[in-house]
Amino acid sequence: MNIDHLRAFLEVAGTGNFNRAAERLHVTQSTISARIKALEDQLGQTLFARNRSGAQLTAAGHRIRYHADMAVRAWEQARQEVALPDSLSQSIGLGIQVNLWERVVPRWLVWMRANAPETAVRIEADYSESMTR
Repeated sequence: MNIDHLRAFLEVAGTGNFNRAAERLHVTQSTISARIKALEDQLGQTLFARNRSGAQLTAAGHRIRYHADMAVRAWEQARQEVALPDSLSQSIGLGIQVNLWERVVPRWLVWMRANAPETAVRIEADYSESMTR
């Protein structure tokens, strides 16, 4: 398994388009295609039905999507925790919709710094499907 393959899969699943996924990941469309092909080969399953209008998830694609999302999130969290300075002993993540940022985050960060100064904070603001879940 390769995290870049999973990221490519999630972008194509989210955008429904190999070209848009390539733009969002700052790689070529052929790189996205190669990553998806490698993932499909590893799984022995076709993950997308491709046609002129884009790419739609197959049944296997729908089944793997949740797991791919969790694997990418776990990898990102592990990367961030390994990089923490010794003065921070734990970390917490907050996922929040963009329109709630100003009402919630500033006061929450002040509270966190006062009550848990040894905690690293990771905040992700988005409207993505995975964030909504």
